Amino acid sequence: MLTTIPKQEIEDRIKAIEFDKKAPLSISKRLTSPHEITTDTKNWFESSNNYWERKSKDKFVFPLSIDKKSLSRALNIVDSLVKLFEYRGHIFKKDANSNNVILMSGREINISMRNVGKYQDNDDGSYRSRDFVMTDVLCVQIYEDTWHRKEWKDTPYSTLEDKLIRVVAYTELFAEYSREYHLQLEERWRKDAIIREQELEKKREAEREQEKIKQLIIDAEAFDKAQKVENYLLERKVYMERNNLYTDDEQKYYEWGIKQIQNINPLLVKKSCDPLQN
Repeated sequence: MLTTIPKQEIEDRIKAIEFDKKAPLSISKRLTSPHEITTDTKNWFESSNNYWERKSKDKFVFPLSIDKKSLSRALNIVDSLVKLFEYRGHIFKKDANSNNVILMSGREINISMRNVGKYQDNDDGSYRSRDFVMTDVLCVQIYEDTWHRKEWKDTPYSTLEDKLIRVVAYTELFAEYSREYHLQLEERWRKDAIIREQELEKKREAEREQEKIKQLIIDAEAFDKAQKVENYLLERKVYMERNNLYTDDEQKYYEWGIKQIQNINPLLVKKSCDPLQN
């Protein structure tokens, strides 16, 4: 599981950003020279009233799920975030699924903004008749997957604009911790794969050993049969000779029998490989 980022590291990163005199930290109330992403986001948002009908093609846009009256303020926030993220060396791109992500520390981080909603009771006061309405509260959310999310929003004590440096600082650390976590995860998977392969090899070796044992028993039984046949032929020959019954036919029978032994005796059969090899 992803390690919790220590608060002190977050505060230290915030200070490092704040003390960078060249960093674009000012937040204007009016767009004067907007970033290309800000302009593309505005055009995307205004292309349709329906979120799912808006098309951005291959351009990165900052996903906004807001009402129109919040657009101007949201674009100012977007412009500030985009410029600061970019100044810090991070890249805005489309991922393999055409989602808008920020590439940092080798991780693809999703970011979006929305109006916070709430339920509003109707006159009858029933639970089922409540309406879900948008508030003026803006919220920025970053995430990499469904398990790791973080958001910042307007509160009675501070606005979202006051937290943009914190958003950047935390997102950077989040990506760094995620990268370390996934490196450790991949290393664990690699070691697990080695262990699984070793276990499979032990299983295969045990199976090969069993096959050798089976073959050994087969060869021993075949050898025993061959010995019995050879002993029989020799005894038969001796008996026939003693009793003057050893004819040409008996000689042929004896020779034929000896040749057959060579086909069943594992010590005499020519094999293509050593039976002890794997």
